[in-house]
Amino acid sequence: MKMKKLSSILLILIMPFSLMSLIVRHDVPDERFIALGKAYPQVCHLSDGESTLIKENWAVTAAHAAILLNKELENGKTPQVSIDNKKYDVEKVILHPNFQINETSIENDIALIQIKGNITTIPFAKLYDKQNEKGKQITIVGRGDFGTGLTGPQNWDKITRAATNRIDEVHDQWITFNFDHPESENTTELEGVSGPGDSGGPAFIDIDNVRYIVGVSSYQQNNGKEGVYGVTEYYARISYYKEWIEKSIE
Repeated sequence: MKMKKLSSILLILIMPFSLMSLIVRHDVPDERFIALGKAYPQVCHLSDGESTLIKENWAVTAAHAAILLNKELENGKTPQVSIDNKKYDVEKVILHPNFQINETSIENDIALIQIKGNITTIPFAKLYDKQNEKGKQITIVGRGDFGTGLTGPQNWDKITRAATNRIDEVHDQWITFNFDHPESENTTELEGVSGPGDSGGPAFIDIDNVRYIVGVSSYQQNNGKEGVYGVTEYYARISYYKEWIEKSIE
């Protein structure tokens, strides 16, 4: 998929310090987003991004957020992930074989992280496998830079937050959603989008008390101004990659 040649997108995609806490609507108290974030223990924190536990020893993330982990392993180092305030060593990183990134496009931005040992105290998220994501409300989670739709990202306080949104479109490997202004009829009660530091983070749907991951944070189309009302988020679509994920971790 081709993208606009925007410097802000390039930074998000290729600079380790500008990976995609959340940017949220300005008229809702921050405490509500923080409280919602505590309900999602499946989120694993990386040094420069997020991932989600999908099995006792596997997490899914964005490929561009896993590049540094992979390089550390190749250099004989032992990177770690953090979940529930505990650190775990990374055993292996699997980038999607068709992952590509250049100045104008990104494709197949998804990767898997194998964790040493089994995490049995945290319920993992199931992979969403239906093709009916459009129109569904999702919850996104992260702890990157925080701000509002009026200001964009402002600071990083290392606090996990969660926000909601609604999937506007699906495009083969992507789900997309807009950051709607509170006055828009399409906005959700806790509307938000990803910010710098949230790359690889999840989009969840809960159905009949079962938690599904439907997307992984990849990039944002923002016309040069990140995280303000009107930007469009692109998340790698889990249903599109479900077969590859399952074969890779079996």
